Amino acid sequence: MSRSTLALPVHRLHDEEVERLLATGERRAELTALFGDQGYRELSSLARRAAAKRRADGPRVYVLPGLMGSRIGSRGLLLDDVLWVDLIEIAAGHLTRLALPAGSRLVALGAMLLNTLKLKLSLRIAGFDAQLHPYDWRASVSELADALNRRIAAEADGAPVMLVGHSLGGVVARLALGRQRTERITRVVQLGAPNHGSFAPVLALRGVYPTVRKLAAIDRRHTAEDLARIVFRTLPALHELLPDPGLTGGADLFDATSWPDDPLRPDPQLLQAARLERARWPGSDDRCLVIAGVRQDTVTSLASSGSEFEFGLTPQGDGTVPLALAVRPGERAWYVGEKHGGLPNNGRVIAAVVDLLRTGATSRLATSASRSRNP
Repeated sequence: MSRSTLALPVHRLHDEEVERLLATGERRAELTALFGDQGYRELSSLARRAAAKRRADGPRVYVLPGLMGSRIGSRGLLLDDVLWVDLIEIAAGHLTRLALPAGSRLVALGAMLLNTLKLKLSLRIAGFDAQLHPYDWRASVSELADALNRRIAAEADGAPVMLVGHSLGGVVARLALGRQRTERITRVVQLGAPNHGSFAPVLALRGVYPTVRKLAAIDRRHTAEDLARIVFRTLPALHELLPDPGLTGGADLFDATSWPDDPLRPDPQLLQAARLERARWPGSDDRCLVIAGVRQDTVTSLASSGSEFEFGLTPQGDGTVPLALAVRPGERAWYVGEKHGGLPNNGRVIAAVVDLLRTGATSRLATSASRSRNP
């Protein structure tokens, strides 16, 4: 390892370098601070076992993180300038650089390993040629799916590919499956995918989503409402993931007049573009297999109350995606009592993913939401 690499903060290192450090035991204190004691021990053990495989000549699998699950910033000659997520940058008020179109030169630098690396390493240990596929989660879902298909098409060996996507990554994977020009993608496994949208984007656009509030608590220059107005109102992906009004029975949130008339109201043009995009999303596909979390308090409805929204909470979902918006009619699904963010790190879910990739079925999870067990 070069001296320049030794000097770099671990969150600026490339994903492959972090894996190597985990396998060798180098920079243990910093990686423990990043992953926690238990997380470090587990990932270090998995990294050593994955490295011992030496060759990754099994079936190729791309692992896609969820919304906000890829690091965003600028590529550098010697080191990357990481904006999302760097606490110093956030505290300085630089998150507003994520806004589009001004921030369109920023790119995905790598995955947020806390929610992807255990799954990737476990798949490699199981014999798959597992690779991470970070992406710019700010862009239109269609653009992201097209970019994924271009990456697959550029692989000269023409090998078949399977996809595992968490949250938004699952939706990107499904669109890539439905829009591929050649039958390279053979199977998709979705983890907590908002196939029909979610109320989480509504919370983010109103500045009340917990993650937005936490960011604002660090940011010395902007409130949560500022971040919603300046940044989130410019991101196509958030608008495209609004809940399907036909399934929720509530207001049509693709119509700007359904929103409170204040500075946080979404841009009508972005809403219209999102509605058109959603209409072009492919339908059910028996090659797309769904794992959904259940029995977690989840926003499953909203109602207008004066100048604000009132959100209805039920256990019918994974804490982020309502069950009714996760599972598409006609698709095969398996269920687990797990939170949205915990799905890609849940050992039983990972074992089920291995089964599904190999055979298209698993007995590790329930096929009925009412019969699912907690992790």
